[in-house]
Amino acid sequence: AAAGLVLFRSLRPEEREVHEARALASPESLEEHCREAIGEPRIERVGERIFVAIGYDLANTILVRTDEGAVVIDAGMSPARSRVSRDALLEASPGPVAALVLTHSHIDHIGGAAAWTEVAGEDLPIWATKNLVEHFYKQYGVFRRAEAMRGGRQFGWHVSDAAMPCSALGRRIDLEAALEVGVRMPTNTFEGEAAFDVGGLTFELQEAHGETHDQLFVWIPTLGALAPGDNYYRTFPNLYTIRGTSPRPVDDWIESLDRMRRLAPRTLLPSHTAPLEGRERIAEQLTRYRDGIQWVRDQTVRAANRGEPVDRLAARVGLPGELAAEPALAELYGQLDWSARAIYTNELGWFDGRPETLYPVPPRERAERTVRMMGGHEAVLRAANEAREAGELRWSLELLAHLRELTLAPTPGDAPQDPERAPALREALEATLEALAAGIANTNGRGYLLESAHELRAGYERLPRPRPSAAVVDAIPLELLFEVMQSRLIPERADVHESVVFRFPDEPDAEGRPRQFVITVRRRVAEVVEGEPLPGTPDPVATLIADAATYRRIALKLIGPGEAIADGSVEVEGDALALATFFERFDRSL
Repeated sequence: AAAGLVLFRSLRPEEREVHEARALASPESLEEHCREAIGEPRIERVGERIFVAIGYDLANTILVRTDEGAVVIDAGMSPARSRVSRDALLEASPGPVAALVLTHSHIDHIGGAAAWTEVAGEDLPIWATKNLVEHFYKQYGVFRRAEAMRGGRQFGWHVSDAAMPCSALGRRIDLEAALEVGVRMPTNTFEGEAAFDVGGLTFELQEAHGETHDQLFVWIPTLGALAPGDNYYRTFPNLYTIRGTSPRPVDDWIESLDRMRRLAPRTLLPSHTAPLEGRERIAEQLTRYRDGIQWVRDQTVRAANRGEPVDRLAARVGLPGELAAEPALAELYGQLDWSARAIYTNELGWFDGRPETLYPVPPRERAERTVRMMGGHEAVLRAANEAREAGELRWSLELLAHLRELTLAPTPGDAPQDPERAPALREALEATLEALAAGIANTNGRGYLLESAHELRAGYERLPRPRPSAAVVDAIPLELLFEVMQSRLIPERADVHESVVFRFPDEPDAEGRPRQFVITVRRRVAEVVEGEPLPGTPDPVATLIADAATYRRIALKLIGPGEAIADGSVEVEGDALALATFFERFDRSL
C-alpha cells in the first residue's frame, strides 16, 4: 500500500506547468463571500431539530434539540458574544441544555463555554477528545508572545470593518472581548470513538485530525447530520496559519474527510460558514475539498522529488480545472503557496537543496550591499515609490524591505537604527502595504498587511494579557509553567550556577511522593528537571513548597510570591532572599 501511494504521488499530470500565472481571489469575491457564506447574525433552522447561530462570532454555534434537552456543538470565542448567540438559539428552540461538545481547542470554539454553563450549571457534561486540554494550553506556551503578536496582525486588530468586512470564516473577532477567557475544561474525553444518547438521539464522536490534532467530528445517524468542526468550511483550508503554529497534518486531514464521505450525510453543519443540505451536494463538496488538499500535497511532493526549490514551487502552485473554479476552495482564508511551503518544511525541513542557502550572507550585510549596488538609500526609496505608483506593489515592498533592514528596529517597539531616514521609510512602507492589501482577498493576508501598516503609523501595541477564569488556571499543567520559564531566563542576569526546588505536596507523582521540579541556572541556561536533580546539580539555595493552585497563580502574576509567603500559602526552606533574587533572573513580563 505504501509503495502504491508513492507511485500515485509520482504521477506527472500534463497540466503541471499551467499554474505559473495563478490569479488570487478578488476583493469583490471577498465581499460576496462575506454576504453569502456568513451574512448578518441570524439563527438558521435546518430540519426540525437543528439550529445554527451564524454571523454572531468567528465560529458558529450549533444546537440540536432532543426530547430531553439540547446538545450544543461549539461555544464561540468569548462569553460576551456567546451570551448573545446563546439567547438567540434558546429563543428559537426553548428548553434545557443537556450537553456541550467542543470540536477542538481553538479559542473561537471554546472561549464562550462559560455562557452555556451559566444556564445549564457547572456540572454540564462537556465532551472533547483527550488531546484537547494539552493542545489548548500549548497556545499559551513558550511561543505565546510570538503567536499573540502575529495573531493580532492576522486578524487585523486595528483594521476597520470597511477595509475587512469579515474574517472569511465568520464575523470579525473582538479581541478585547476575547480577553475574558470563558473556557471550561471537558468532563468527558475519549480517544478514537465515543457516543452518548440524549432524548433518543445518538451522538457519535470520532477523532478526526486535520486543522488540529485534537479535532473531532459529530455524526447524528438518525438525522443524517454531520458536524465536521474545522475540517470543512467554505474557503481553502488553513493548512498553515501565518499567526504561527506547527503545520497541520495534511494526510490525516484527507483521511478524516474520507471518513466523513463514507457516512453519506444529508446535512453538513460546519463550525464556520453556512450549513449545506442534500446528500449529493455534500458528497461532491467533501470530495472536491479533499481533492484540493491532496493536489497541493502531491504537487509539493513531485516538486521536491524533482529538486525544485521551495520558492519556485510556492510561486507556481495552483489548482487544476474545476477545482480552481470551486468557490469552497477560494483562497480567502488558507492560501496555496503558504500551504505548499508548510508541507515542504514539515516533511523535509527548511533546507530546499540550494547550496547558497547553507551559508548565506547575513541579512544586514546583504541589505547594505544590495542598497549600495542599487545607488544608495535615496535611490532605492525613489525606485520603490515609483514601483508603487506604477502598481508594482510586490516589487515596491521587496525594495523597501532592504531599507527596513538598515533603518528600522529589528524588534517591534524598539528605537529605529537610522532615526533621520525612518519617517520617510515608514511613510513609504505604510503606503505600499495598504495598496497591496487593497488587492488581497485572503483575510489573513489582508489583515496582516493592514495591521502592519497601522503599526508603522501608530507604533506597535502589545495585545493585553488574557484574563483566564479560575477553571482555566487550575487546569494548567505544571510542567508547562516550568517549560516556559526556560526561555524567559534573562541571560545578562544568569552568570551563576545555582538551583531552586519547587515542591507540591497536593499533587503526588506516580509513586505517591510530592511532585517536584528543580530549576538549575548554569552557563546562562535554565535546566528544568521533574523529580530528583540530575548529577552535578548544586545544593538548592531554597526550596519553595506550595499547593499547585497557589503556584499557578504566582506564575501567572495573579498574586505575588511575597503575598503568598506572608499569608502562609507558600513555605520557603533555605534563603528567602536568594529565592527572590532567583526569580529576578526571569522575565515575568511576557
